[in-house]
Amino acid sequence: MNGTWVGCKQEFLFKSVAVLVRGVVNPREALKTIVTSFESAATGLGDARGGLFLLRYRSVSLGLEVLCSAGWSERLIQAIELGKDLQESAALQIWKTVSRVMGAPEAERDESHEVLQRVSPTVHRLCVPVFDPVLDVPTAILYLEKDTGDHSEFEMIARSWITTYALALGQIIHVGFVAAASEDRIEHAEIKTVENAPKLIGASVQTQDLRNELHEIHIPAASTREPDPLLILGEKGTGKDLVARYIHAYSLRRSRPYVAINCAEITDELATARFFGHKKGSFTGSLFNEPGLFRAADSGVLFLDEILELSLRAQGTLLRALENRTVVAIGETKEQLVDVQVILGTNRDLEEAAAQGLIRPDLLDRFRTNTIRLSPLRERPWDIPALVQHFIQYHETRTQKKPQIVPQDVLKIMVGYSWPGNVRELARVCSLLVTHAKPGTTLDAAALRRLVPHMADGERNPRACGLVAGDMPMREALDIFGRELILARLRQHNGNVKAARESLGLPKTTFHRYTRALGIADAIRGETEIEYQYKSTGSKRRATSALTEGRTISKFAVGEHCRYYHRGQGSSD
Repeated sequence: MNGTWVGCKQEFLFKSVAVLVRGVVNPREALKTIVTSFESAATGLGDARGGLFLLRYRSVSLGLEVLCSAGWSERLIQAIELGKDLQESAALQIWKTVSRVMGAPEAERDESHEVLQRVSPTVHRLCVPVFDPVLDVPTAILYLEKDTGDHSEFEMIARSWITTYALALGQIIHVGFVAAASEDRIEHAEIKTVENAPKLIGASVQTQDLRNELHEIHIPAASTREPDPLLILGEKGTGKDLVARYIHAYSLRRSRPYVAINCAEITDELATARFFGHKKGSFTGSLFNEPGLFRAADSGVLFLDEILELSLRAQGTLLRALENRTVVAIGETKEQLVDVQVILGTNRDLEEAAAQGLIRPDLLDRFRTNTIRLSPLRERPWDIPALVQHFIQYHETRTQKKPQIVPQDVLKIMVGYSWPGNVRELARVCSLLVTHAKPGTTLDAAALRRLVPHMADGERNPRACGLVAGDMPMREALDIFGRELILARLRQHNGNVKAARESLGLPKTTFHRYTRALGIADAIRGETEIEYQYKSTGSKRRATSALTEGRTISKFAVGEHCRYYHRGQGSSD
């Protein structure tokens, strides 16, 4: 193996990963993307033989389904799928790996297996379990075998590439097979029975967690009598009203009213009348009987957006209804019981607002522990392709235009943009693209740059680097993708390093060696120190005080490391 051979094959290995990360934006083409990537991987390893097998969970058994293969006969592939002919070394090794990852406890499943093995003095094989990045379960088995001769560089190249490749495979298998099937089941089981219900679009960890949280906790709670108020926190444009309507649509209150209002419209003088209603003639200008927001939403849902726009006096008026669950309209003396799921929304930091005296402490206490936090779009770029498709189709129907194809270069720009206006801004851009599209033409990057010039010229979203890494050198692209996956998994597991490592399918020594190489070991050490201090002292202030002394990095800082690791630095300022 000479230097030219190594460089040429590494180029194919880079392509194998780049094809996957670019293909995530188009789940419908997942199989085609995987086949192209696998062929490039086999070539990059020097025309290796092998296959990628999807795990199929059946009611009483487990099976394999080949997604792609290279250099294997149909007979051998069928034998592997059926678990027969296990005297063949490849079939035996694949089913041993299946048995190991399915039968062993999660904490032990990765410690006793080395993915790269020397079968003989001249043959190496890679047998790698691929894990679903959201469900944390094995989803596929990758097997590659190569007669390496005396080329010692093979082992070094394969080790540096295989971990990232398996992680990328897990991502695209999830969005192309697992997430699609899961969303189809949800659509069939729930949305089919609820007419005109809003959709939570996306297969990112954040969106799936939100969907699960709503159906497991908040929708059942909203279906009870006299439910507690619920707070939705999120930046402008993240979909607070959408989530409130989703809860209404799926709860037992769906046949009753849904009332929404922006609290900026409610002044001190009119707060009582707006919340509780008034009788005709009860004050100057009251020309009609008005039920007020609470009585209008009785037995249904009342969504009060931007709650911090209410003055302290108006907050007191609202608190009276939340505490007593009764209202008295202006001009009346009789109390009326109301049964309303009150949902409040704000895009501001509540603790900071409380410190500034902008919210009553007794009102804050009513919903402090019953809160939904919506992630901004820049933190879940995996959702952008599905959202683009949804809004493009919606605006095509609205404008009665023929379906438009969204090419990869347009998606690449949109995925890489940070979207400060979140989903609302994305919807406006899609409307703009469809409105200006000429009949018989496709949407193109030139039109996007002309209509929204700041989008293409702005700084890329670091969290989207794995999806738009096609123009980077191999090493930088692999590093960025690996860093983002590890940091995202840490966030998913609330900073629990052991859980994050196990969900990635990495042995302990490999995980820490990988984090040191990627320059994020300091972030992970800081994470564990924060967690230890918090558990030991029960004091969040003491746990985070280390930040001011420069001793560690908190879990909240971990999420901001994309900026410094994108520059390739090994520590944070």
